[in-house]
Amino acid sequence: MTREKRVRRRLGWRWLTALGLAMSLLAGLLVTNSAKAQNIQRPAAAGKTALSRYAWDLTAAAEEGRFDSLTERHAETKQAIEILSNGNKNNPVVLSESQAVRDLVASGVARRLAKSDVPETLYGKRLFKLNLDALFHDSKTAGDLVNNVSAILSEVAHSESKIILVVDPLQSLMGPSSAFDGAASAMLREAIKNGDVQCFGASTEVAFKENVTSDESLAALFAGVEMQEVAEANAQQSDDNTATENSAKTSREEFVGEKISDDLRQLMDSGNAPARVKAILQVDNTNSEALRTQLDKYGVNIDAQMPQFGALAVDIPTKAIEELANSGQTRHLSLDRAIQSFGHIQTTTGESAMLSQNGNAGFDGSGVGIAILDSGISTTHHTVSGRVVYSQDFTGEGRTDDPYGHGTFVAAMAAGKDTDYSGTYSGVAIAARLVNLRVLNSQGKGTVSAVLSALNVVLAKHATYNIRVVNMSLGTPAVDSYKNDPICRAVRQLVDAGIVVVAAAGNDGKDALNNKIYGRIHAPGNEPSAITVGAANTFGTDARSDDGVTTYSSRGPTRSYWKDWSGTRHYDNLIKPDIVAPGNKVMGAAANNNALLALNPLLSVVTGTDKSEMRMSGTSVSSPIVAGAAALLLEANPNLTPNMVKMILMYTAQPLTKFNMFEQGAGELNIEGATRLAKLVRTDLSSSTPVGSAFLTSAAPSAQTTIAGQTFKWSQGVIFKYDWARGSELITKYQGIYGLGVLISDGVLVSDGVIVSDAAKLSSGVLVSDNIMVSNGITMGDGTVLMSNGVLVGDGVLVSDGVLIADGVLVGDGVLVGDGVLVGDGVLVGD
Repeated sequence: MTREKRVRRRLGWRWLTALGLAMSLLAGLLVTNSAKAQNIQRPAAAGKTALSRYAWDLTAAAEEGRFDSLTERHAETKQAIEILSNGNKNNPVVLSESQAVRDLVASGVARRLAKSDVPETLYGKRLFKLNLDALFHDSKTAGDLVNNVSAILSEVAHSESKIILVVDPLQSLMGPSSAFDGAASAMLREAIKNGDVQCFGASTEVAFKENVTSDESLAALFAGVEMQEVAEANAQQSDDNTATENSAKTSREEFVGEKISDDLRQLMDSGNAPARVKAILQVDNTNSEALRTQLDKYGVNIDAQMPQFGALAVDIPTKAIEELANSGQTRHLSLDRAIQSFGHIQTTTGESAMLSQNGNAGFDGSGVGIAILDSGISTTHHTVSGRVVYSQDFTGEGRTDDPYGHGTFVAAMAAGKDTDYSGTYSGVAIAARLVNLRVLNSQGKGTVSAVLSALNVVLAKHATYNIRVVNMSLGTPAVDSYKNDPICRAVRQLVDAGIVVVAAAGNDGKDALNNKIYGRIHAPGNEPSAITVGAANTFGTDARSDDGVTTYSSRGPTRSYWKDWSGTRHYDNLIKPDIVAPGNKVMGAAANNNALLALNPLLSVVTGTDKSEMRMSGTSVSSPIVAGAAALLLEANPNLTPNMVKMILMYTAQPLTKFNMFEQGAGELNIEGATRLAKLVRTDLSSSTPVGSAFLTSAAPSAQTTIAGQTFKWSQGVIFKYDWARGSELITKYQGIYGLGVLISDGVLVSDGVIVSDAAKLSSGVLVSDNIMVSNGITMGDGTVLMSNGVLVGDGVLVSDGVLIADGVLVGDGVLVGDGVLVGDGVLVGD
């Protein structure tokens, strides 16, 4: 049985600590034993002082320039320093759910102390961060903890320079719920009160209120540091329209870690780095005069501008990268990476069953625009003729047709209407408008800058062509965390603007020896707001009783990452894909004389000018099928938000027997159930609708579907970032996670060992589970436990199906395969 929580639970300190460490692993935030050797000052061996064993000198690290390339949190750093310099209540507490943000504020304070850029009262003070992992490891009893903390405080009191101790999370040592029932809390409180030590705390707002400010003796000592985005959100809370408008212009996701992406750093440090490189520069304002002056100073050429996303494609001297990164203008610099492409369909996806129901015969995607970012579309092919409403090339080849052959097939899967072969080769939304944005060239290759330019056009023209869906059957190895990756950040802005973005998971589910591999989800499939699609194998039958996940479909968790000041990698570790759809040996449109067929003639199914059909496999086939399904849902109910579409697709999906959530997400696409549910959703919902209000116009539908004579239950659940939720209230009551400008996973907060269902975003009947499941084919919650999400990405941990998840072994860790060029999905050999 999986554990489910309706309300916040207070855990015993030992379990709290263990869970906190596990969740830190989950978020990629724990400094592991292997990483400690890279840290600022590695805790010394036994026999050394307590301070050297259990703390790191952040000020020393700042003096060595370790933090110079990190993104600064100026406002919060300034607040923290002002509090530290006060005469009383001079112990700041950074209140944020993000460990990365908490670390950035601490490093900012350390830099200011190192440079003496602080009030005189702070001159000579040093910032030490407690290594709670080591402290708790050596504290087996309450007495051990008291002795160890007492030794630390004694050294601090007798040190030549005044020391400020960073305690993160603060409630681990302060308050009645701290370790060993608050064994060390009173001692630390008195040391702070007497001025023997200052404390720099960090916590979440919820945990801080429950464990610290609820105690008057502690509340008098600490002052909270409000996050800038929280202040801005509070200032704008009264104007929902303004908030929505702003969300389309500025991503709310904070940049984290090093400003230079890891692969760009490796290129810079290599012995054969080129004199100049193509890169993506992300800034706050692409039109800033100060920025343009800096670019001119460093000899940087601008190749393309994507102002909606705050991004520039630049040609930059390699020797100038470090200086530009350290300037106040740069948020993140990354390589302009290579991008490449990764009949039966209507019946097996449940579309035919949907169309047979009363009132559904007209659902064909009419009026809905689907943007296809791919290798172009052959507009004369009979399946898409007359429905491409806009075309633009971003490859520099000056053409928008499809000499490679991938884009036409993809477009036809989403919206092709077979007019010559009795519908055998039709796609899903057969009357949808197609927007052709050609980002892959004649060899099926492209660049990040081309994709960003195309997405910029989507944002600019989405109202003109009613672009409600974007399909991206392409990708690149996920190196940068979604928080820094320029395409992921652009995708987030599109979703916040009301556009559904569907992305292929990738085709790296096995290695050359056919071993199963986890952790190879491609970008932008690693973006949490996107609908990431894996490939199902239908074995050519309409009935779904034999369906499974293909061996090559990329599995989660996502392994994109960011690096902190010590060089430690912090992985995203999201559960992906979200859903699977048919993607094995699927037949569809073939552009005239395309390169894929020329190189692989056995893919040909039917020949004829503008009437050719071919067979393809891969997640790039599955993705447009889901994009077409999204268009049908938006036709059935135009008021659905992207998060509602994503929830409906997952809730109505069919869990496939013997496949886990890293392989199938919520299960296989079910258009019949999804459309039936979408039609019932109220059309008057908005961001001001109270959580728990009625979500449907009538009673909940029967949670099962019949396709080709087989009846199956819906998953009745939703995948979050690291966990999943189920319960009928997901569809009977409005949830705060269904609006614009939020992630569908925002209803659950996991921090500091406390599991919280956010009552502001989730109703009490939504049950959250913390296990990764292997399905038995019934609902999402039925089956066996693969692993706890607390050990989701523990390095070297053996998961129950015998596949090792370990850095650099079977998990890709964002490392480019071979020469860094992906194998084209169009020539994938199907299962």
